[in-house]
Amino acid sequence: MSSWITMPDNDECHKIAADFEKKTHIPQLIGAIDGTHIPILPPSDGYRDFINRKGWPSMILQVVVDNKYRFRNIYCGSPGSCHDAAVFQTSKLYKNHNLLIPKETKIILNVPVPYLIIGDPAYPLLEWLIKGYTKCTRLTPEEESFNVYLNSARVCVEIAFGRLKARWRRVLKRIDVHYTYVPYVISAVCILHNIVETRNDTFLSAWEHAIREIQQAEVQQPELRRTRNLDNFNAIKIRDTLNTYLAENFELRRTFVT
Repeated sequence: MSSWITMPDNDECHKIAADFEKKTHIPQLIGAIDGTHIPILPPSDGYRDFINRKGWPSMILQVVVDNKYRFRNIYCGSPGSCHDAAVFQTSKLYKNHNLLIPKETKIILNVPVPYLIIGDPAYPLLEWLIKGYTKCTRLTPEEESFNVYLNSARVCVEIAFGRLKARWRRVLKRIDVHYTYVPYVISAVCILHNIVETRNDTFLSAWEHAIREIQQAEVQQPELRRTRNLDNFNAIKIRDTLNTYLAENFELRRTFVT
């Protein structure tokens, strides 16, 4: 992978976490993870494997995005029919997280909190991957507020996908090359994205409309297959600690449904 796409070292994690904490009051956040579907020309053999829930053929791009909308880790190649949790479990990020994420912790309410990546409900709750509360019964006001704060940080990945597809329409429209070459095309576009974001290249106002259309088209409820068996007990303790910390020190927020 290019030097333009790397997980942050400890010094950079410290800076990223400080920026996220200013916005959300949640310490130790270093990025957000999510997946997006890239339209492709599927193979005739195994065509159905590439058909996603919206009914068109795609390949899934999983990314970790930092506070400046840059891709810090990417994984591409899974067919569109795969669930986000299944893609995650086959990625190098999941398998090598202990080598990719610095170990520094911060003591919050007497609990050591490690650096954390934010995921949506489709992902498991792990010591290094945090997600909001999901329950069949109604959330407590504190849990609902925690989700609101957490989601305000997770929006960075949605913005990054929008900017990627607004700039490079090749990943918005169908990529008409042999499907085995698609990961190389996507990787190249992700590198270009990081270059222009790092250099603060101009993002044309005319593209803002395209971003809104892309985001509206991709808004969907996550496919909530059971991932509870992967949830980590210590991760539950970390999330509950952060929930208590927010509730004791900052105003409660509510989700506004229109």
